[in-house]
Amino acid sequence: MSLAVIVFLSYGLWGDDVARVAVCSGVGRAGIASIVDRVVPVGATVVNMSDHGRFGGPRIAQLDEEYYVWAAYQRAQLKRQNLWKAVVTDRPASGADDKKADTVVEESSAMNETALATIQMSVKPVHLNTVTSVDTAKEAWNALKGTFEARDNAQLLRLMKELSILNNDDAESIIKFTSRAKMIRDELAMLGNPVDDNMLALRVLSGLSSKY
Repeated sequence: MSLAVIVFLSYGLWGDDVARVAVCSGVGRAGIASIVDRVVPVGATVVNMSDHGRFGGPRIAQLDEEYYVWAAYQRAQLKRQNLWKAVVTDRPASGADDKKADTVVEESSAMNETALATIQMSVKPVHLNTVTSVDTAKEAWNALKGTFEARDNAQLLRLMKELSILNNDDAESIIKFTSRAKMIRDELAMLGNPVDDNMLALRVLSGLSSKY
């Protein structure tokens, strides 16, 4: 069931005498929407939420296992929303009597809350505890990065060992053997450790059984 955006054509005047309408989201039924998202001036452009994400950008698949793909898209999304700063910088300390400093702190806190919520809504339930047990977008991002880097390092060691002891026994055809070698190479490339063709060829040749 798709998400619909319903606009009530009349909402009334506010204190600044600007006519505004309520923009609602939810599954439309008989002119009823489930949530009022915001109030905008009459004539404002309304984005169809069925084609875009909650924050006005294209939908991005929630993080499951493909961390590096998710991170690239999520980084671009946060930069597009001017929220990336919350991920790469620490929150400023509050100034005791400095009103300008307090304004900076408030703006930073608001940016952090939005960035953190964006990250939390972009992961699947299996990763929710990682991103909801922290207080900042930077901590959430680094926690996810650390989790997947540790997992990838373990996988990298396993694949490097498999490649180093690659052997073909008499029961395995040459086609299956070379396919297995290429699969190891492809997995290593996905982890950022490509194996050149010459190295792969040497490993395959040295691993062939005596009948070849």
